[in-house]
Amino acid sequence: MDGVQPEGIAPLAIGGHPLETLLRDGNRVILDAGFVAPLLQDAIEAHDADASAHLILCAGPFPELAAPATPSGHRTPLIRPFHVGVAEFRKRGHHRLDLMVPFAAQAAPAMEKWAEEGFTCRVHVLAERPLELTLPAWVSGLVGEGDAEVLVFDYVGFPSATLGEVAVRIEIPVFDLGHLALDELEKILSDP
Repeated sequence: MDGVQPEGIAPLAIGGHPLETLLRDGNRVILDAGFVAPLLQDAIEAHDADASAHLILCAGPFPELAAPATPSGHRTPLIRPFHVGVAEFRKRGHHRLDLMVPFAAQAAPAMEKWAEEGFTCRVHVLAERPLELTLPAWVSGLVGEGDAEVLVFDYVGFPSATLGEVAVRIEIPVFDLGHLALDELEKILSDP
């Protein structure tokens, strides 16, 4: 969002994928992934020559993003957390997901993006957690009601300690798309 002023942010598109972010002045805004995508693409292209990899710190799908190709056809790795999650769950044979999303407007788009990749999902909204329940207690009650194979925090930036607290309370594996993406980055950077 570098260089974008609040008045320059396009309104959320109907049927779009809403994202929440912070502006430099500390204000939270909800904007559409379609508004952010060209800005991300510009940043990828501007910094590609100096990058070992590009990591998108957002769980939006962003199918249109690509690192530029060199004359030899090489591309700098581009890590999109959603796509890393799709690959990981397919590799593990998981098809039924419980998803956690930050706010209600993300529920339908999250379910849609995973369904397009062949997954069956139930979506839970973090903002709807009753204040009297801790997040781990609330999540453990929700996950026990379904047949999901994994719990996925469809989110980037969730605290590791909280994820660990959730993981010890439920019987299915807990994944955070941001952490999966960081693991992928570590593999790329450690590969000679």
